Formats: sequence, structure tokens, C-alpha cells
Amino acid sequence: KRLLYNAKLKVQAKPEAIDYRPGRGLDRAVVADLLTCGWVERRQNVLITGQTGTGKTWLACALAMQAARKGMTVGYKRVGRLLEEMEIAHADGSLGKLRNQLARMQLLVLDDFGLVPLNSRGRSDLLEVLDDRVGSGATIVAGQMPVKEWHGFINDPALADAILDRLIHSSHKLALKGESMRKQKASG
Repeated sequence: KRLLYNAKLKVQAKPEAIDYRPGRGLDRAVVADLLTCGWVERRQNVLITGQTGTGKTWLACALAMQAARKGMTVGYKRVGRLLEEMEIAHADGSLGKLRNQLARMQLLVLDDFGLVPLNSRGRSDLLEVLDDRVGSGATIVAGQMPVKEWHGFINDPALADAILDRLIHSSHKLALKGESMRKQKASG
């Protein structure tokens, strides 16, 4: 309970409630393997992409909840808010403390990647967060944009190469498909 409370997950998504209906792009065997949390222990990443409403945040939180259930430290941050927190931390001198908190988590969920444009400091801060986690923690990145478009979105070739090098090579990729789950619930 303490781990889940500290994780501050956006939604309390129970792994046993994952929706595998056809057309979502979820392979039961792949998800079952992810739910063992071996990838967290191996300090790998999960990249979840898909259109608005396809369940990216929910699935990221379900994987994070499973990790917390297994006794792992977990944290959840929307990328835009994280960059705001880091901007404030630059100004008030608490940047080192914030980076250390993020680096110590066994699993960090970075949600809504690609919604907020990255300025120069944001790109550098994101690289530092990810670099601190290489070999020490697992990361879930969720966003609407396909992974192949991330380099262009980052909009700085050298930093994009560095950020993606830390994310992609040790990652599991899930591309969710289908209509908005919110739309289906509203009409159902």
C-alpha cells in the first residue's frame, strides 16, 4: 500500500483487468511476460504508443501497479509536469535532489511524451533523467506519437540520438490500436 501511495499513479489500474479484445494490438503472451516484471529487474524499458484514448496511461499504470505489488519502488510523472518541476528545481537549487529521487525508483513511468514541445533545457533535463536510469532502473514511456517520430519531435539531432539510445535499445514496444476506450465506455 505504501509503494502504491508513493507511486502517485494516475489511475489505479489492476493488471487482471487488462482488456485484450481483438483490434487493440495487445498480445496476451507479451503482456503476461511483462507482468512478471522481469524487465524491471533487468532495468529495461517499455514504450507504449497509440492514439488518444487507446489505454496507454491505463496500461502503463497497470504494469506499474504490478511492479509495486512485487515490492518495487515506482513513480509516475507526466512529461510536461516533470519538466515544469525540473524548471522550478533549477531555480530553487533542488535539482540534484529531484534527479536523485527519479534515479532511485526501480520503475519510472513517463506519460504523455510528445504532448508538450521540448525546449533546450527540457531536452537536456530529459536526457539527464534517462541517463541516470541506464543500468539502474526501468522506465515506461507512453505517448501518442509512434516511436519512429520521436527523433524529429525532440528536434535536436545530437540530443535525440542520445535520448533514444538510452530508451530504445533495451525496450519492449507496445503499439495500441483501436477506437478510444473512453468513447466506447461513453456509448456503452
